Amino acid sequence: MPTVDRKLGVAISGIGWCASQHIAAFLRNPHTQVTWLCARDPARARANLERYGLQLPDARITTRYEDVLAASDVDIVSIATPNHLHAAEAVAAAAAGKHLLLEKPTGLDVDELVRIRDAVRRARVRTIVSFELRFNPYLKFVRWLRTEGWLGDIRFARTQYLSHVTDWYSGWNWVRTRASGRSHLLAAGCHAVDALRWCSGLEPIAVSAFHTRFTEGYEYPTSIVANMTLERSALGHVTSSTDFMLPYTFLVELMGDRATVRHDILQSLDRPLDAAALAAANPFADVSIEPAADDAGRPVIRIRCVMPDSVDVAHHPFQVEIDELVACVLDDRETSISVFDAQKTMEACLAADRSAERGGEPIALPLIAD
Repeated sequence: MPTVDRKLGVAISGIGWCASQHIAAFLRNPHTQVTWLCARDPARARANLERYGLQLPDARITTRYEDVLAASDVDIVSIATPNHLHAAEAVAAAAAGKHLLLEKPTGLDVDELVRIRDAVRRARVRTIVSFELRFNPYLKFVRWLRTEGWLGDIRFARTQYLSHVTDWYSGWNWVRTRASGRSHLLAAGCHAVDALRWCSGLEPIAVSAFHTRFTEGYEYPTSIVANMTLERSALGHVTSSTDFMLPYTFLVELMGDRATVRHDILQSLDRPLDAAALAAANPFADVSIEPAADDAGRPVIRIRCVMPDSVDVAHHPFQVEIDELVACVLDDRETSISVFDAQKTMEACLAADRSAERGGEPIALPLIAD
């Protein structure tokens, strides 16, 4: 990796729960230094740093985002503010020549997505969007199963994002609103849409969705189900909800013409997969497999690894995401989750919301012409 004569300076915009993990990851990266913090309330920002055990004695704190953009010791801006601020801050940072770590959702409508895309294209800065679950060992393994042919051609993909979020969440005051949270898919379930795209390798080409509302306090529907026509005649399904009375649940299912993976179980129909051959081919040290049987005594392969089973951001693999961004800045190459790639996930979410608002009318993708 090329080196620089100084560490890359990082500014954090929005000093809350999620930003705490951004800061911790940048502090662990040997090529970065957190130089600025931008917050509406400096005292609250300092209290949050203390709460999360973060020491930043040399970082300057400002309430003016313009100070961050003008600072010569800022190379990367991490945007972890409420959702309705993401697009404007991303566009301004790109115009100032700053590389970006952008929390999801990137934009709340088509216009915001286009403005982000155009600003980043003009500035030629590097970006990464926090669909960090792509770096979870389970999702990496499932994607590998598909790319290496263990599942065959994908015929159906299903993902679920289920998390009962109410006033326990530190961002409740804004995430519950239509102005900032906007929809459950945009505020949360976009992770499931992104996982469907990334694990299946298939882009949605049409979406038909329905939504409803149960959980009090939200200004928008709290459950949505979206059926998708995918490339290569495959089908997809996403459920995103905050209404279910169960712990945080993130499920991935890929059905191929050779085998199917459903959560932690890999199973075929007529000929069981060769567990020994799969174990020998498995490139991931943090994933193991073991022969097992289902409740009917039929052979399965069980996947053992850290699962995407916690809403706690401390459980999420931000370190790998941020290390990739830093490496790509130093190497001057694109990241695996740039705003251009993430735009496809966001368009699918917007199409699903548009369909649900129209009573399930199919919406064709893409929404944005390139």
